[in-house]
Amino acid sequence: MNGKDAMTSEQVIMLTTAVLLACGCSLFVGRGADPLHSPYATRRVWAVAPLRNESGSLHANGWVVADHLTRQLENASNLDVLPVNRVLAAMESLDLPEVRSPDEARLLLKTLGVDGLVVGTITAYAPYDPPKLGLAVELYVNQRIDYLDSLDVRKLARAATDPGSLPAMADARLGPVSSVSAVLDAADPIVRRRLMRYASNRGQLKDAKSWHLYRISMDLYSEFASYVMSWRLLRAEQLRIAPAKTPSASS
Repeated sequence: MNGKDAMTSEQVIMLTTAVLLACGCSLFVGRGADPLHSPYATRRVWAVAPLRNESGSLHANGWVVADHLTRQLENASNLDVLPVNRVLAAMESLDLPEVRSPDEARLLLKTLGVDGLVVGTITAYAPYDPPKLGLAVELYVNQRIDYLDSLDVRKLARAATDPGSLPAMADARLGPVSSVSAVLDAADPIVRRRLMRYASNRGQLKDAKSWHLYRISMDLYSEFASYVMSWRLLRAEQLRIAPAKTPSASS
């Protein structure tokens, strides 16, 4: 083989890199984020209220995070989510600058006429690389719908002879039915791996390092954090409604 036909080690490396990139970035970051699934057999409508800012940072925006949560949750099966501006309009009509108590959450839930309302707080916010975002979210549900979910056909069959076997509607349960919280710090290797996996499924990767876009952009990082919290909230609902059918955790 003459000198013109021989490939240098540098050319070999460049060719190998090109092949790897052409085969997909999953070689670097895994198979992407898991899809979101709701635990409901029928279609439900939720809404997300702007989150309260308790992070101590003036840059944290609860409306933006609520919008990200809305966009993530509406991708879940059997779940529709109202736009955040609809929620803001209802809050304005009720003279609610933010949702601060279970009573206010219930009032907003009733006003919107939805099956579920997500409320929460921003607990930590650091926008510079590596970013950090802490979120705590809670789900309030329409008690009538929740009551129907809790019915067991065997209990209904026994109800004719034993009225006490039929579950009573929990009118006194005014608090959230499911809640999750987390502080997602990109300095944590586990969080970084999850971030890479999420980014690989969002068409943002042009090369093996471009997942860093999700680290230098707080808006993209908030999108990732909202996905994680949505996944965990839906899983918490699955645990509450049908624990035996809950899939293994991955987010």
